[in-house]
Amino acid sequence: MRPRLIYMCIFLLTSVIGVRAATYKTLHNFSTDGPDGNSPIAGLVFDKAGTLYGVAAYGGGDYTDGLIFKLSPSPSGWVFDVVYPLDFFNTIGREPLAGVVVDDAGVIYGTNSFSDDDSECGTVFELSPSGTFPLHTFTGPDGCVPQSNLRLSNGWLAGTTSGGGASGQGTVFLVDTLTETFYSYSLQKTAGTSPSGGFNIFFYGVTRSGGVLGQGNIYRLGPHGLVNTFSFSSTRQAGYAPMGDLLTAYVNGVRTMYGTNTAGGKGGAGTVYSLSEIPEKPEHWQVKVLHSFSGPDGRSPMAGLASDAKGNLYGTTWEGGEFDCGTVFKLSPRLNNWWKFSVVYSFNQYNPDSGGDGCHPSSSVVLDAAGNIYGTTESGGWENWGTVYEITP
Repeated sequence: MRPRLIYMCIFLLTSVIGVRAATYKTLHNFSTDGPDGNSPIAGLVFDKAGTLYGVAAYGGGDYTDGLIFKLSPSPSGWVFDVVYPLDFFNTIGREPLAGVVVDDAGVIYGTNSFSDDDSECGTVFELSPSGTFPLHTFTGPDGCVPQSNLRLSNGWLAGTTSGGGASGQGTVFLVDTLTETFYSYSLQKTAGTSPSGGFNIFFYGVTRSGGVLGQGNIYRLGPHGLVNTFSFSSTRQAGYAPMGDLLTAYVNGVRTMYGTNTAGGKGGAGTVYSLSEIPEKPEHWQVKVLHSFSGPDGRSPMAGLASDAKGNLYGTTWEGGEFDCGTVFKLSPRLNNWWKFSVVYSFNQYNPDSGGDGCHPSSSVVLDAAGNIYGTTESGGWENWGTVYEITP
C-alpha cells in the first residue's frame, strides 16, 4: 500500500502546485547606467498593433530619472526602443511607478511620482505625436505620488494617489483628457488609507491599510464620496493588505470582482479572492477565497489579476516558488464554483538556460491572443536591474 500512497501524494502535490513546463524567454534586460533605464516596477500594456509599452522607474542616462519604452514585434523577435526619456528638464515629471495606457490613436497617458515644483507630488501626462503635455500636476491637497495603473474610458482617466488629499491618506482622481477638468476625492481612515491599486469600472478600489479593521479595505465611490465596502483583517481567511487593481467580470449575470491580498490567509502568505454582488442587496458583496499561498506555490502577490477568454485568472507573486524569486500562477474555473490552482512558472535568477531569469515581479501580466504571458520583474536579469519577459504556457 505504501507505493500507492506515495504516488497519490505526488499526484495531489503536482495538481495543486503545478508542473514547471512553460517556456520562459527574456525579451529585455535592463542595465545599471544604460539608456534603457532600470527597475520596471509597473506592468505592460498592448496597443492595437500588438506593441508592448511600459516604464522604467529610474535610470536612463545622465540627468534622467525613468523613461517610457516599447517592445515591437518583428520577424527576428521583439525590438526594444525608448519612447520618451524623463530627464530633469521636461515638463511632465519623472520616476514613473505605474504603467501607461494607450488609446486607439496611439496617444500615451501615464503618471509620474515626482514633479519639479514646490510640492514634488507628481503628474498626469499625455504623450502624442503632436507633443508632450502635463494634464495635471498634483499639489498635495488634491493628491500626491500617483503609483497605480490608470484606466481610460470615454476620454476620462481614473487613478489613485498613495498620499495627499484632505487627510493625507490618498485620493481617487478623474481627469478629462480633452478639457483637463480634474476631480479629486480624498480617502478617510474608515474608507482605507494609501490606495494600492487602481480604480475599476464598477467604481471600486483597494487600500493596503486602514479601513474599519485597520489592515486594508475595499472602497467605492458613491454619491457622497468614498465609502467603506469591506475590511480585511489578519483574523479572516481572506487575508489582508490588498494590492493591485480589482478585476471585474459578470459571472452568470452577477457583478464579480477578483483581487489579491499580500499577507494572511490559511497558508499565511497571501490570497486570491473573489467578491460576488448579492443580487437582492446591491453594492453588498460575498467574499470567497480562491487560493491561499504558503510559499512553494508563491508568496506575497503584489499586483492584480488578468483573465483570458475562458475565464482563467493569471497573476504573480513577488517571492516564493521553487527559487524564492516569485511566480506566475493560474486559476482555472471548475464545476461547483471550485478553482484549480497551478504555478505556470517559478522565476530563477540563476537559471543557466536564460542567463538569469528576472526576479520579484511586482506587477500584473498581460496576455496576447495566443495565450502567451508578458510581464516585468523589478530585479533579476543580467545586471539585476529587472527584465521584460515572455512565458509560453
